[in-house]
Formats: sequence, C-alpha cells, structure tokens
Amino acid sequence: MVDEKLDDLRSKIDDLDLQILDLLNQRMTLSLEIGSLKAAEKQNAVDRVREEEIIRRLAEHNAGPILHETLVAVYQEIFSGSRALQTSLTIAYLGPPGTHTHEAALKRFGNSHLFSSCSSVKEVFDEVDRATADFGVVPVENSIEGSVRETLDSLMTSRIGICGEISLRIRHALMNLSGKTEDIRLVVSHPQALAQCRQWLNRRLPEIPVQETSSTAKAAEMTLRDSGTAAVANESVAKRLGLHIISGDIQDMPENFTRFLVLGALKSAATGRDRTSIVFWTEDRPGALFNILEAFARHNINLSRIESRPDRGTVPWKYAFFVDLEGHQDEPRVATCLKEIEGLRTMVKILGSFPVQAL
Repeated sequence: MVDEKLDDLRSKIDDLDLQILDLLNQRMTLSLEIGSLKAAEKQNAVDRVREEEIIRRLAEHNAGPILHETLVAVYQEIFSGSRALQTSLTIAYLGPPGTHTHEAALKRFGNSHLFSSCSSVKEVFDEVDRATADFGVVPVENSIEGSVRETLDSLMTSRIGICGEISLRIRHALMNLSGKTEDIRLVVSHPQALAQCRQWLNRRLPEIPVQETSSTAKAAEMTLRDSGTAAVANESVAKRLGLHIISGDIQDMPENFTRFLVLGALKSAATGRDRTSIVFWTEDRPGALFNILEAFARHNINLSRIESRPDRGTVPWKYAFFVDLEGHQDEPRVATCLKEIEGLRTMVKILGSFPVQAL
C-alpha cells in the first residue's frame, strides 16, 4: 500500500518536473530575446536590480512550504543560466577554489560563468582593470575581525570601482586526513579564520601551535601532505579534497559575517536601498575632519562605516578616510553633500553606489 502511494506521488513529481523543464526553456527563450535587444542597444546583460526585484516579488507571493533560502538559491541559478545565454562572463576572485570568497562569488553569479582564481586581492583588481575579467570579488570586512587592509589599499589606488556587495555567513570547520584529534600536531589557516576561532582553538587544542596561510583553501591543501596538520576551512573544501571533519562550526561567535565587494565598471541605478562608498583625503589642519562629518549630518546622511588607513603615496603619516554612507551618489542630497565636501579643499574619490544586500 505504501509502495503504491509512493509510486503515485513520484509519478506526479515526474509530471511536474517535465512541466518545470518546459517552463524553464520558455523562460530562457525570452531571456535570449532580451539579450538580443540589449546587445542591439549596447546595454549590459547584467541587471542586478531587476534580479532583486524578481526575488522580492516572488518572496511576497511565496506561501511555502519552499524555504526563502531555497527559492533564492534556485533563482540565482536561473539568473546565472539566463545571463550565460546572453553573454560570456569571467569573474575573478580571491582563491583558490573553496575559499569563502569563491563561495560568495558563486552565491552572486551562480555556476554558469567562468571563474578565475587569483592568489591575491591585488591580482583580482588587476584582472578587472585589464578586462581579462568582467567582475571581481574580494572580501572587505568581517563582523568580528574588521576590515581587510589589502582590499582598502587597492581601492585607494586602483581605477576599478565597486558595483555590488555580498554578505555571507562564515562557518569554519577543523579538518584533517584522519578525522582524529589525537593526530593533530599543527593547525593552519588564513589569519582571519584563525582569529575568528581563537577561543575554540585555545580551549580545545591549547598545546597545538598555529600557522598562518594565504587562504583557508590553501591550508586545507597542506593537510594532504602531512597527516599531523589540521586546517580551519570551509566544510565544502573538505568534501572537495576528501578530508574528514573533526568538528564543525568552531567559530567563536555564531553571528559571523563577511562582506564582499563586487568590482567592475557596471553602474547601478538608484533603488532606494543603496550604499555609496567613498574615500577622501583632508587637509592637515584643526577641524578638517569635523567639517566633513558635520556636512553629512547637516544633509541627514547616515554613515554606516568610517575608517582611516595610511595613504599609499609617499607622504608619511598622511591618512585616507573610507566611508560607507546610506544613499546613492545620484540622489540630490548625496550629490550636493559630496560636492560641498570637495569645496572644503578635500579630495574625494567615489568608489561606487550599489544596492545594499540584507544579511
């Protein structure tokens, strides 16, 4: 009786799958037509604002039982496939494969594009600058450990701007070849990953030394050459390399997020839910920074982040200030404020305006 009911339900699923396949091909055919129209008008095939509008509309109509996260994941791949039919994209990211940056790039662009692994943040910027990649993905800040200095320094000097952001919940796992804690003689990982798991490592492996690596994925690869080495990395790396998970979710704080930037020449129109990133340099005089911050307050512009970094020029002890502000650079109040700040003998570099991604 149970087998008959299972067969009946599976038969209905098979019929629905064929209907879904037909509808997907109809949708892709329309995407091809849209791509042709965009190409004729020399419009960019990537329209993140339109994609997010579709997700919001579907979420409003979703009565379940499909989870919102599942719905988003499914449509990200549909968008990716649609884009791939319209144009060929290459996305550079801080690699190797299996890093959280790689995961963020897949989350944003889906699996239907070419991904180029880079060994450093600067290399990602260079790939986009040389147009060997259409977009780049780099980490910019972690909710626990703060900003990624190499990214800020590259933004300061590069011609490449920001066209989007990706927020990713970070989960770390401890892994090695055997899956046995007693085999561990050394723990390796990226310095930020080690910092985010410091308390767990001190509590559970107090006598085991740690060693920094260029990435979490590189750390995982090191464990393949030494049975006494364990890595802190993404669980997906363990599956890819055939490693055993000793313990999952070892990060000290469960609410551990990293924000990644999407680099590229794409300009996003204002959506009403935007962030603008800038970097500015002030005169070395009393009140210079106060006057700039006062201008933001007077124009009722909220600053979600401000941070100083040493200038990458030749003058020692000169600082640049990175600011994330709420609003789009094309909004009148933001544009007016930025122009006013430049009038204060301040050099301002607009890094980009883009839709804010909720956590």
